[in-house]
Amino acid sequence: MDFDISQAFHNKYRHLYEHIVVVTLADGTTVEGGWYDEFFEDASILVSTLGPDVQIIKIADIRAMELSGKD
Repeated sequence: MDFDISQAFHNKYRHLYEHIVVVTLADGTTVEGGWYDEFFEDASILVSTLGPDVQIIKIADIRAMELSGKD
């Protein structure tokens, strides 16, 4: 169930919520921006990138997430 995936992700990374983070994706690319929202219905997060854009990233595509040096 997507809710269980989302809840486990939130529990692991809750200390990073509302901070600027670096998200490492499964393919090795990174996304940097503010993590301000989660979508429990489809197990994804919203990252507001450091430009004018936002990205919705599926939790299944995330390898790791850490605090950015820009926070």
